[in-house]
Amino acid sequence: MTNIQTNNTRKACFKIVDTVPSLGSLRTENPTNWDHKKVRSTPGPTFSSPIQRAKGSGSSSNAGAIGQLEQIGRLSHYPARTAVFQHGDPANSIYIVREGKLKLSLNSRRGRCVVFRFAVAEDLLGLSAVLNQTDHEFLAQTLEPSILVAIPRNEFVEMLHTSGEVNSFATRALARDHEGVLRGIRRLGLPDSVRERLAQLLLNCLEFPRRDCLPMSIRMNWTFGELAEMVNSSRETVNRIMRQFEREELIALRGSLVVIRNHAKLKLLAG
Repeated sequence: MTNIQTNNTRKACFKIVDTVPSLGSLRTENPTNWDHKKVRSTPGPTFSSPIQRAKGSGSSSNAGAIGQLEQIGRLSHYPARTAVFQHGDPANSIYIVREGKLKLSLNSRRGRCVVFRFAVAEDLLGLSAVLNQTDHEFLAQTLEPSILVAIPRNEFVEMLHTSGEVNSFATRALARDHEGVLRGIRRLGLPDSVRERLAQLLLNCLEFPRRDCLPMSIRMNWTFGELAEMVNSSRETVNRIMRQFEREELIALRGSLVVIRNHAKLKLLAG
């Protein structure tokens, strides 16, 4: 290949890269690009049929129940920042998270959004709505590319009555939901300051399943604006406090990677 051809190829590559928004940098992402009002315009899921096991299947105590549910479900691949369901949507299916992370949030009529919980691998989404035969009461949106299994409501309810493993899995999921809601209340309602809420959030994120992160680090595939929603604050305030944490050597920011440098002090701050 000649030098001219090589240079033309490089320019073409740079042109393509420049058109793709960065999803992994807390420093440069503009949160207005991902407004919740635009959720419905994001690319939808892609489906795999017949169903194929996601990575990590069979590696936990829930493997038996998940395997049974996968036989009657449909595997879907969701891009980052895509709504799985929204407030008011009919609960026709229940979802098992196989890979990825999602945020569960409540939205006011004035457009204010508060993230009350995260969902990770093996969590069940829409369980209470399916059991109560109501519409979904919150927004479930992916934070990163995710894989979910959708199980039709009627088939899931039947499995609850016929499979002890599925029944136990659903019971444990309800217990995790309860714990997650309580944790969200403690994070959003009890701390007196945004600093405390943000410190709690960072500590909670350390519990996420990790594959490519170092110990005591968090891969944050969201923006400062989304981070503000998680602590019920503004983007500017969260930006300022994260810089304060860095100056105080509580954390180190490395692009989308947040390294916890002083866990003990951060835990003391979180209360």
